Amino acid sequence: MSTQGISFSQFAGIAPHVLRSRKPIMGHGAHGIGKSAIVYQLADKLHEIITTVPKNYIYPVIERRASQMADTGDVIGVPEPKDSDYGRITTFAPMGWFARACNEPCIMFFDEVDRANNDVRQSLMELTDSRKIAGHTLHPDTIIIAMVNGGSHDENNSYQVSELDPAEHDRWWHVDLEPTVNDWLEWGDGKLLDMTWDFIKQNPEHLEHKGEIEPNKVYPSRRSWHHFDKCIQDAKEAGQDLLKATDEGKIPMDIYFIGEGFVGQEASIAYKDFVEKYAKQVSVEDILSGKKQELIKAFKVNDSNAMIDKLAASDIVKDGLTTEQVVYLAKFIYTIQAELAMKAWEKLTNTNPDVVKKLWETDVSPGLNFGGYIAQIVGEQEE
Repeated sequence: MSTQGISFSQFAGIAPHVLRSRKPIMGHGAHGIGKSAIVYQLADKLHEIITTVPKNYIYPVIERRASQMADTGDVIGVPEPKDSDYGRITTFAPMGWFARACNEPCIMFFDEVDRANNDVRQSLMELTDSRKIAGHTLHPDTIIIAMVNGGSHDENNSYQVSELDPAEHDRWWHVDLEPTVNDWLEWGDGKLLDMTWDFIKQNPEHLEHKGEIEPNKVYPSRRSWHHFDKCIQDAKEAGQDLLKATDEGKIPMDIYFIGEGFVGQEASIAYKDFVEKYAKQVSVEDILSGKKQELIKAFKVNDSNAMIDKLAASDIVKDGLTTEQVVYLAKFIYTIQAELAMKAWEKLTNTNPDVVKKLWETDVSPGLNFGGYIAQIVGEQEE
């Protein structure tokens, strides 16, 4: 039976209660949802939770792939002979990463614990229970976190993982992570291209695959969308804009083939179509720079009305416009229906009165400025 999962934002609110007691956390979730990312995000805020460390202390993350540890020695360290009062004895010299966790506060992050071999998992039992290994004790403010794919959420047994036995399982606080679309959009704001961000916002069904997995078929995940977007960004930095439409409004097939390899056929087709339609849309920036005039001339009432709302809500307008931008704004309002021009004047006045002051004196046609045009409309309405 699947347990109720929580979003990343919920996890951020609940996890501190566990972290303050220094209890180890094991997060369960599907691949590619950003489980590792939230560990690093947590590191930036952990000093607010663990108040015994300096306020400006940034927790380092010591990440170890448990699935890549060969045997117990990769956890407890290597035997080291030494002389003692009892004669020649053997102690264990800790691994460098573990010694660091014993000497300074950090997040010890074990990934893919349920893919590790049995010897490695057994060696972690003392660490998660007693916070020590082979006589070496963790720093009091060190935190242990693990992320795995297996768990009660995996009803289809999609992952090649091993179940933890009851004694192992009992040593962790377990949480099923099911991030929302909004979790991803909040993370991606400022990191992703506007095009990708808008596509997922309007087409959330393409963010990740739900249900059974067919062998050898590419499916979208949050991680694969990040990889796809990064590929487009890097290409643009190299001088190749993969999203630039031709004069006919078509996007080169390159973007489809790259997308197919990252997010699958269905999502790639939808993304390419979205980009082509996006190229035919008019943005606030287009209005304020005088671009896409043919599209603007073809505006219907609903199009003009929607653009007024976009302009009134735009941070660009709120922050103030250049003289050139005011000219283009005035020309746009002059071309739309009179009743909508009045609406634009009223809404923009509420958004930024200084912009309207500049508009008032801007010429919209020979011998007629914006203020005069509005006066004409008011006079006609009174008659």
